[in-house]
Amino acid sequence: MPTRSSTQQEARESALRNELQSVRNINQVIESLLTSLDHAKGNMDNVSRTVDSASTLLNTWTRILSQTEHNQRLILNPNWQGAVQDVADMENEELLKQQAAERRERELQQQREVAARRAEEQERKRALVAGTRGTRGTTRGRVVRSTGLGRTPSVSYSGTSGSSRTTTSTATRGSSTTTTRRPVSGIARGSGATRGRGRT
Repeated sequence: MPTRSSTQQEARESALRNELQSVRNINQVIESLLTSLDHAKGNMDNVSRTVDSASTLLNTWTRILSQTEHNQRLILNPNWQGAVQDVADMENEELLKQQAAERRERELQQQREVAARRAEEQERKRALVAGTRGTRGTTRGRVVRSTGLGRTPSVSYSGTSGSSRTTTSTATRGSSTTTTRRPVSGIARGSGATRGRGRT
């Protein structure tokens, strides 16, 4: 008579066998699915190659039709002078394109040179204006700082209708100051003239 432990052992082994069989069944299903995917991939590769071949054939047919149309236009063109002339025309067109590119490059270079000359001219004008302002400031400073040392005054008289001007020029070291004075009356003008003759 089987014991209780042996019965439990057999039940456990039976459950394990059933579980193992279930796993095997799942593996078979997965393997079948992978096989189907491989077949589908192969079919897609075949379809892709077929599409590529069809595209190549279509492009070839398009080029044939284009060349046929081109040949037809050449045959029907009364001005066509042969393939040699076509090559010469293409070379001439290429030469014209090259000359146009060189002309554009020269124009750009000339524009850059003109812009550079304008910038140099403006810079030179600014430097000239700055130098002129500095010279004026220096001259004004020298006139203001003039002293009375070593002055040699000289008086000259000039007569005009109804008025007389007395001009006194004072010479200093490196600078000169001129003062103009009007006499009040004709008496002052007469005496000034007399003094001027006496000094002469």
